[in-house]
Amino acid sequence: MLGIVGLLIWNVAAACFCYFRLRRRKHLFDGRHAATIASTATLGVTLILGMHVTVLLSAGLSLVFLVNLLLGAAVGTLFGGLFNYHLLLAGLYNGLVGISMGIMIGEVLKNPQICSIPISDHTQLLLNMYQLCGFATLLLTVVVGLVLNSIKA
Repeated sequence: MLGIVGLLIWNVAAACFCYFRLRRRKHLFDGRHAATIASTATLGVTLILGMHVTVLLSAGLSLVFLVNLLLGAAVGTLFGGLFNYHLLLAGLYNGLVGISMGIMIGEVLKNPQICSIPISDHTQLLLNMYQLCGFATLLLTVVVGLVLNSIKA
């Protein structure tokens, strides 16, 4: 699980880097471009963070949902309110939708029997967790790179 914690730290750092970079250049965007950037960044960040936090928390499902929904609301509000306050609601919605998808993926990774996926041993379960968390980190890195590349004017 230490590897997944390292990937989570990388993802949080990438999200913070993306946010502060966008915040510094927010005056360059018109309304449509800002809405696209805010929704893309919010959905990508919250999906991946929700999956990682769900995999790492071994508490009850209600606590996992509560922690993740608060995280999704915070990230969505930050990215949505970055450009103008009309996008605040869209950012909040995208944050909650992305975090909900991340929770579902994380719960299936922890217990594949939810979807009737036959995995017999614990080693295969951990291998699937590491592989999907690693792929998700790569995906978030690409999304952040594309978002930051779109602001070069």
